[in-house]
Amino acid sequence: MKFSTATVAVLSVFLPQIVSAHVTMEVPKQWFVPEVIRATVETSDGPQNPLQGDGSNYPCHGVAPQDVVATYAPGSTQPLKLQGSAVHGGGSGQMSITYDTKPTKDSKFRVMQSWMGDHPVKADGNLSPADATLELNNVNPLTFKVPAGLPAGKAVVAWTWFNRLGNREMYMQCATVQITGTETSTAAFDALPEMFRANSGNGCAVPEGVQAIAFKNPGPATVGTGITPIACDSTKPGSGTPTTPGNPGGSGTGTPSSSSVVSKPTGSSKPTGSSKPAGSSVVPSSSASPSYTPAPGSQNKPPTAPQPSTPSGSTAPKPAAGGACTEGTVVCNADGTWSQCGSRVLQNMGKVAPGMACKNGTFGRQKRSIRFSHDHMRRRHAGADADVSL
Repeated sequence: MKFSTATVAVLSVFLPQIVSAHVTMEVPKQWFVPEVIRATVETSDGPQNPLQGDGSNYPCHGVAPQDVVATYAPGSTQPLKLQGSAVHGGGSGQMSITYDTKPTKDSKFRVMQSWMGDHPVKADGNLSPADATLELNNVNPLTFKVPAGLPAGKAVVAWTWFNRLGNREMYMQCATVQITGTETSTAAFDALPEMFRANSGNGCAVPEGVQAIAFKNPGPATVGTGITPIACDSTKPGSGTPTTPGNPGGSGTGTPSSSSVVSKPTGSSKPTGSSKPAGSSVVPSSSASPSYTPAPGSQNKPPTAPQPSTPSGSTAPKPAAGGACTEGTVVCNADGTWSQCGSRVLQNMGKVAPGMACKNGTFGRQKRSIRFSHDHMRRRHAGADADVSL
């Protein structure tokens, strides 16, 4: 297998950037988070980055709030559109709200909806090919329910996510919205439970590999079934009727009362033109766009995606005992996936892109089965494109 040195040079520049490409919130549009490059990945920041592990930029990356980007009526269902292919095997998340328009670490974010497992998509690792602009709404459309009775006024909503695989991180993207109506009472807001927080300097951590967090207080609307309670979950229920825990009494149903449940927006249905959330717009995919491969067994597949083969494993290889991997190092896995070192640990990046091959930590295009005549080989320019053999 051979590929040109020019290809090697391009890949060597491009691949290290993939580790930092995670997920952003496009609808509602998240606040702008400037790129801050520091000595290590853990201390850097940007629009796709998780919160700092020490909590120094909690909440909302510590950035300045921006203007209203959406208007919500209490009791309505709203779209949540995310972007990015580095979904880290899914996970669990919440959509919360606060009326502190300039949130601080002491602000009370209260939960409107929780996703327990397969969030934002069901996947074995990351989606392939790597694409920071992949619209996840086309893979697994998401919506959330705005609780009825919320007071009118300007508010801040926050999407939080705890990834299943990779570094122990908390993602938090915030946006300013306007709640409509004439309600002045805060009773409905106060009845919502506190937002779950972990992996961000508060002494609580979610272990790697948790398929579905059983949030202690998931809020009035849930999607999925909580499986694993987090021992350090210290959230408190609201002042009204207690919400149903994600795993009540060990039953594992995670189903709130019928009066407060929102229908699962993702379910097992495939996204179609008739199922788009009200008031939202979906940019149609170009016919030249690459197809993205979700994990085998995913309930929601892109309409044009080919059926993927089942990989033999989904976890990234661990670095050698006693030391961390070198930032940017690429490892070719035997199951056809590849991993890259980010934040000093190897992270599984999913299957190698079609037409490419990974060998000895390097990428190259697969050799085509084309026969050339001896005359053609003799005419080939001796200095035409230096090759590197794998």
